[in-house]
Amino acid sequence: MSEVYVRIEQRQVLARIEQAQPVAVIPIGAQGPRGEPGLPGGNLVEATAGQNLSSGRVVVMDGGAAWYFDPTNTAHAGRAYGVTTTSATAGAAVNVAVSGVIDDAAFSFSTDAALWAGADGEIFETVQAGALVQKAGVSIAGGTIKIDFSIQLKRI
Repeated sequence: MSEVYVRIEQRQVLARIEQAQPVAVIPIGAQGPRGEPGLPGGNLVEATAGQNLSSGRVVVMDGGAAWYFDPTNTAHAGRAYGVTTTSATAGAAVNVAVSGVIDDAAFSFSTDAALWAGADGEIFETVQAGALVQKAGVSIAGGTIKIDFSIQLKRI
């Protein structure tokens, strides 16, 4: 039988601390013009309207275009994308808020009401008929809502 020797050494860990050197940031080139202001938090996107769209409606994205959410179409389950903030004709640009707080003169909800998506993406204070239940948000005041797509249910 062979012998095994074990050697134990004590090691000391050393740390070296140096003072950080200041860094200068030098811009290269001229700064471009300021862009158009968007909604707070960068939550506004521009999309192509797949159909004529009204402002203040829940939409899904399909084939790179925005279409009204349809609670009778089970293919729309879990696909609520945002709420239109402008109107548009089919093929034109439409602004869609994908999160955050939005105002729309057409909104007239009770304060603190849960909001739900219905036919043609219209937003209601009550759950609408259909194969799908899609939360759209919460009303903050009559014309202001906080987008919230956290609840999506498929009825059996």
